[in-house]
Amino acid sequence: MNSIKKNIQDTYTKEYLALNKRNDGRELMNFRDASLNLNTIHTADGSAAVKIGNTAVICGIKAELGVPKAETPDIGYLLVNIELPSLCSKKIRPGIPCDEAMQITSFLNEVCNTCKILDLQQLCISVDKLVWVLSCDIYCLNYDGSVLDACLIALLSALQTVKIPEVKYDKETEETTVTENYIPLKVNSLPVSSTFGIFNEKYILADPTEEEEQLCVSKLIVVTNGSLLFSLHKPGGQFIKDSQIQNCIRHANNRAKTIYQLIKTAQ
Repeated sequence: MNSIKKNIQDTYTKEYLALNKRNDGRELMNFRDASLNLNTIHTADGSAAVKIGNTAVICGIKAELGVPKAETPDIGYLLVNIELPSLCSKKIRPGIPCDEAMQITSFLNEVCNTCKILDLQQLCISVDKLVWVLSCDIYCLNYDGSVLDACLIALLSALQTVKIPEVKYDKETEETTVTENYIPLKVNSLPVSSTFGIFNEKYILADPTEEEEQLCVSKLIVVTNGSLLFSLHKPGGQFIKDSQIQNCIRHANNRAKTIYQLIKTAQ
């Protein structure tokens, strides 16, 4: 850690953290308010826009027909991609896909698979011949910390707005007929990620802003649905005690219940 960052950390600790507050007025383990709007992109098959504090993301989903993999002939595809354009933050350089976008993309695809958000067999039209491909593109409009959390909320919310038309496939003629009967997707689980910034061995911050993320030495990401713990992810950095991890899980469970109610109210 360079001396400038250490000095800023020390100042932030004395002026805020030692008093159990942060520069935006929150206590250390308080989350920012989240807001959600559904069906924000009229040209998409499903969409949602999410704000957590000043962090804003939007998710659009397109459903297209495709051929299944030979090893999984009866399931469709759920493909998630994250874009962090240079306009969303000063720290992101234009023209070059940033490492964080690729890390979030990888993490969200892993969450989709391990948490079984969708039963991908519902996307199968004809075994070994035709399936639905759901392409989920998430764009960050403004980056102010906890972007991964906002992206997952947007993805889950957008999936619940998707309705795919019933398709009839003739195996003999290989003709495809798309009907006007639209079927909503069945979403099996609603995992919510909560990001905690590890400031030092003493202080941990829930839902850090971009400024706080820069000062933190590491992160802890907890994925839960409010009762079941799906994932704990800590990409290196400072050691934290088991009691601190348990405290983060408890706050993440409460946060997941709040987000679940937010999604339910928006529908």
